[in-house]
Amino acid sequence: MDRIKPRQSYSRTGFVLVFLLMLLLAFSRGVTTTRDLHWAADADFDRDISYVQGTLDGHFGDDPSYAGEYLWYNPLLFSVETLLVKATGLPINDVVTRAGAYLNLLGPAAFFTMAALLLGFEIALASTLAFLFLSSGNIPGWGAATYSPWLYPVCFAQWMFYIGILLCYKAFSTGKLSWFAALGAITGTLFLGHAAPTVILVLLIAILQAGNILDALRKKEGRLATRHITHSLITAATFLITSLPLTWYVVGKYHLHSINRETFEYTEGIFIPKNLPAMIRANLSVALLISIIGFAWFWKNTVDTLLRKILLGWIGLALFLYCYSTLVAQLDWKYHIHLPGTVPSFHYFFYLKAAQSVFFGFGFIYLFRLAMRRLAPSASPATSAITLGSIVIACCIAYYPFYRDRDDFTALRKAALYKEQQKDKVDAYNYIVSHVPAEGVILCPADSSSLFPVMATGRKMVSTAFTFSNPYVDFIRRESDRLNMVHYLCTGEPASARATFQQYKVHYALVPNNLTGDAPLRVPARKLHSNDTYTLYSLNIDTTYSADRIAPPRSKDKTKL
Repeated sequence: MDRIKPRQSYSRTGFVLVFLLMLLLAFSRGVTTTRDLHWAADADFDRDISYVQGTLDGHFGDDPSYAGEYLWYNPLLFSVETLLVKATGLPINDVVTRAGAYLNLLGPAAFFTMAALLLGFEIALASTLAFLFLSSGNIPGWGAATYSPWLYPVCFAQWMFYIGILLCYKAFSTGKLSWFAALGAITGTLFLGHAAPTVILVLLIAILQAGNILDALRKKEGRLATRHITHSLITAATFLITSLPLTWYVVGKYHLHSINRETFEYTEGIFIPKNLPAMIRANLSVALLISIIGFAWFWKNTVDTLLRKILLGWIGLALFLYCYSTLVAQLDWKYHIHLPGTVPSFHYFFYLKAAQSVFFGFGFIYLFRLAMRRLAPSASPATSAITLGSIVIACCIAYYPFYRDRDDFTALRKAALYKEQQKDKVDAYNYIVSHVPAEGVILCPADSSSLFPVMATGRKMVSTAFTFSNPYVDFIRRESDRLNMVHYLCTGEPASARATFQQYKVHYALVPNNLTGDAPLRVPARKLHSNDTYTLYSLNIDTTYSADRIAPPRSKDKTKL
């Protein structure tokens, strides 16, 4: 038997109701975490706010932080957020902070749907139990697939990956062009949402198609090989069409010529290789043991060849890409060996945890049926279904006291409240949005102010933090120019920096009050706004704005940052 399915339709209805109860339990914790917040702690949200602001200002396709540069970041989420801002009339920061509790429900809904249609409703119910409550443990939502109230792109985009897996099975099992077109479209849309799941899905499709084509050629079935090639072309064509809002810029404008490698080599927390013991401790659990049992059951008993290829390809590719991306960063940092990279490694680990939840379902149902055969061998299908649903609900209730205290809900909320208390930063943000034109370039020191408040405003900068900097722009050059310009403001040196002000067309400077004390700036400047922490100046350097692209020329050398 290759799939474990409920035997009656009423079982499916009951399992759906249990799923909805689990989802409601998770949602209630998520919405109470963010419903009264105005700012999210992580700078990722400030970046998203900047893109929403830029779109509202009519500049979709531009880099909101660097004048003259183009869109490089996946646009789907901030486009959805822009629509929500227009529809609700709420401030951008409120929408970006609070919408995750609602939009991220798509993830578990798509996960349950995928598992139910591919594996059966019993396994889907058990797998979703792990997905929502057990597999991720205390790993933050951006690091492990689960429901999170925080609208990180990786959390939002995951629903399209699960639908992509489902469409992959439908396309390759039926051989219909319409399913391959749908598969290409969802993959292209997924690329607009996040790169990591797109890489996994594209490689999985490529492996399956290559296998089919080679098998047809080996059997000398030319017509069948042509059919598989046609499927590949249809998938590729719909992918390219749907992904065009991003590929137009990263391929058409930047030619995928990445200069700033830090954007895909960055890592933190347990994902830093030296923290491997902490990584192991964070993942060791009874849920992992049940997933290993489920993987063994799947390996031994599943005879659906296509299903085996898809699920094994999913976990194999996620594991390989996680290890490869970790290796890329280590070789670069330690030995200056530059291998091609994609995204930070923890984004692939995210989908390893999703696969863990899938195999948990196999293990849980295997153990459940084993127990039922031992304890209630004569139980009817209805009794078994009710018992399974009751056990799943009992597991949720028993684990909930641990679940509600996850850092995703507590630590991140505490950090968000702390950010809201930084009144001077919020004040500076509001003033800049209201009084500085969208094309205005603001110089600020190399401190956190470049992220918040400045990045969130969608106004331009000379340089921002490397992890949020355009990967196709020479970060080293821009950062060096920024440091020289800030030094010139305070000391009048180096004299060459004056021309740099003109090159970047800097009209404004946001200066921490403790940087200059009572000393005046060494350039003609007028105070526009001041509070206890910052002063915003209008600079009187001979610069003029232009409708033309005004950024300095980009280096064509791949620079190690």
